[in-house]
Amino acid sequence: MRSDDAERLALLRTAATEWQGEWTTRRAQHLYQARFGSGDWRRTARRDLAELTAQGLLTQRGPENQRTYTFNAWGQQ
Repeated sequence: MRSDDAERLALLRTAATEWQGEWTTRRAQHLYQARFGSGDWRRTARRDLAELTAQGLLTQRGPENQRTYTFNAWGQQ
């Protein structure tokens, strides 16, 4: 994993655990734009949210075009 990827995932992991609530691709995009500057972050946000879901940090809900992610407190024990 590249250091850029690791930094970005660490940022999203921290934000998801501290801010909780529902996470969407758009919310992750806004986080990345605020931290790393403008750009098209959509694909990256989707990939990172899927990665944190695979790691057990987030739980995904809804169809692909309306997917939301929430903090998985059970996965952190």
